[in-house]
Amino acid sequence: MKSVVENFVPQGGKHCITNSLKQIFTYYGYPMSEELLFGLASGLSFLYLNQAASPMINGRTKVFEFEKKLADRLQITIQCKAGKNYDRIFRMTKQMIDANQPVLIYVDMPFLPYLGLADGSHFGGHAVVLFGYDDEERKFLVSDRDQHDALIYTPNGQIAEDFHMVDYDDIERARSSSFRPFPAKNKYLCIDLQGYRAVNQEVLREAILDTCESMLYPPAQLLGVCGILKFSREVCRWKAFSQKKRRLAGITNYFQIHEKGGTGGGIFRRMYGDFLKEAAGIWQNNRLVELGEQFIAVSFYGMLLQSCCGSCRKQGIYSCCT
Repeated sequence: MKSVVENFVPQGGKHCITNSLKQIFTYYGYPMSEELLFGLASGLSFLYLNQAASPMINGRTKVFEFEKKLADRLQITIQCKAGKNYDRIFRMTKQMIDANQPVLIYVDMPFLPYLGLADGSHFGGHAVVLFGYDDEERKFLVSDRDQHDALIYTPNGQIAEDFHMVDYDDIERARSSSFRPFPAKNKYLCIDLQGYRAVNQEVLREAILDTCESMLYPPAQLLGVCGILKFSREVCRWKAFSQKKRRLAGITNYFQIHEKGGTGGGIFRRMYGDFLKEAAGIWQNNRLVELGEQFIAVSFYGMLLQSCCGSCRKQGIYSCCT
């Protein structure tokens, strides 16, 4: 048997969960930009984890905390469901597709062949949308961040497909994975947009104040502005790492910051800047445009540093880049 969700149009995007949600919202008649979804969920954050293998930074709030805040602010229902019995999950997924319901699922990235990631590079918080299946070919139709006009970067080069045909077995491994961080464990979202509340000044104020408070008054020193200050001190000690560890830290955090890693640019600061500019039009508040431009400007600092390091290498000066 073969089944495809009627009138579903795959879309590319900047960040996995916002792009997946954008597709679901659009399909049900509530189109919304990734940036607005990100800002309404108070997605902007900062985290510094000094892990033994490699320190890591992150620029957005936790998986599921993000989705809960978005649901509360739009007065919709977003339920995260899961199960240990994959056969049941598999049947449920196909039933949802048969009922013309695209399915937002969480997957462990190295089990998706088209991403070309190393076996050990686990991350089970990656969101994609299933919108079809083919029993004869034993494949699901998967919409990820890439599109013909929105390429993404993988270790094997750039990809820009409107959708991917992925084997049932690979999807099972990706969905059932228990590897950390954020083990996928067959999680998927059920989204009910009945009761949707249009975005207004009140909900924007709530979302922006929440972001400000969490950044300025975080519950732990590794979060928010405290985490940024901690990172600014700790990064100076990276030069004492072994070459292997320093290389891993550099590669890991490059993708945590850069748009190539799915942050929209500048560790999500560019997306948040665009959110503030979009919010300004809804709120009729030009001050938000100014603040948005400042966030966007901050997002380009990494590119400036990259340019400086390139110049240093050309001149034979390596101290700033090692």
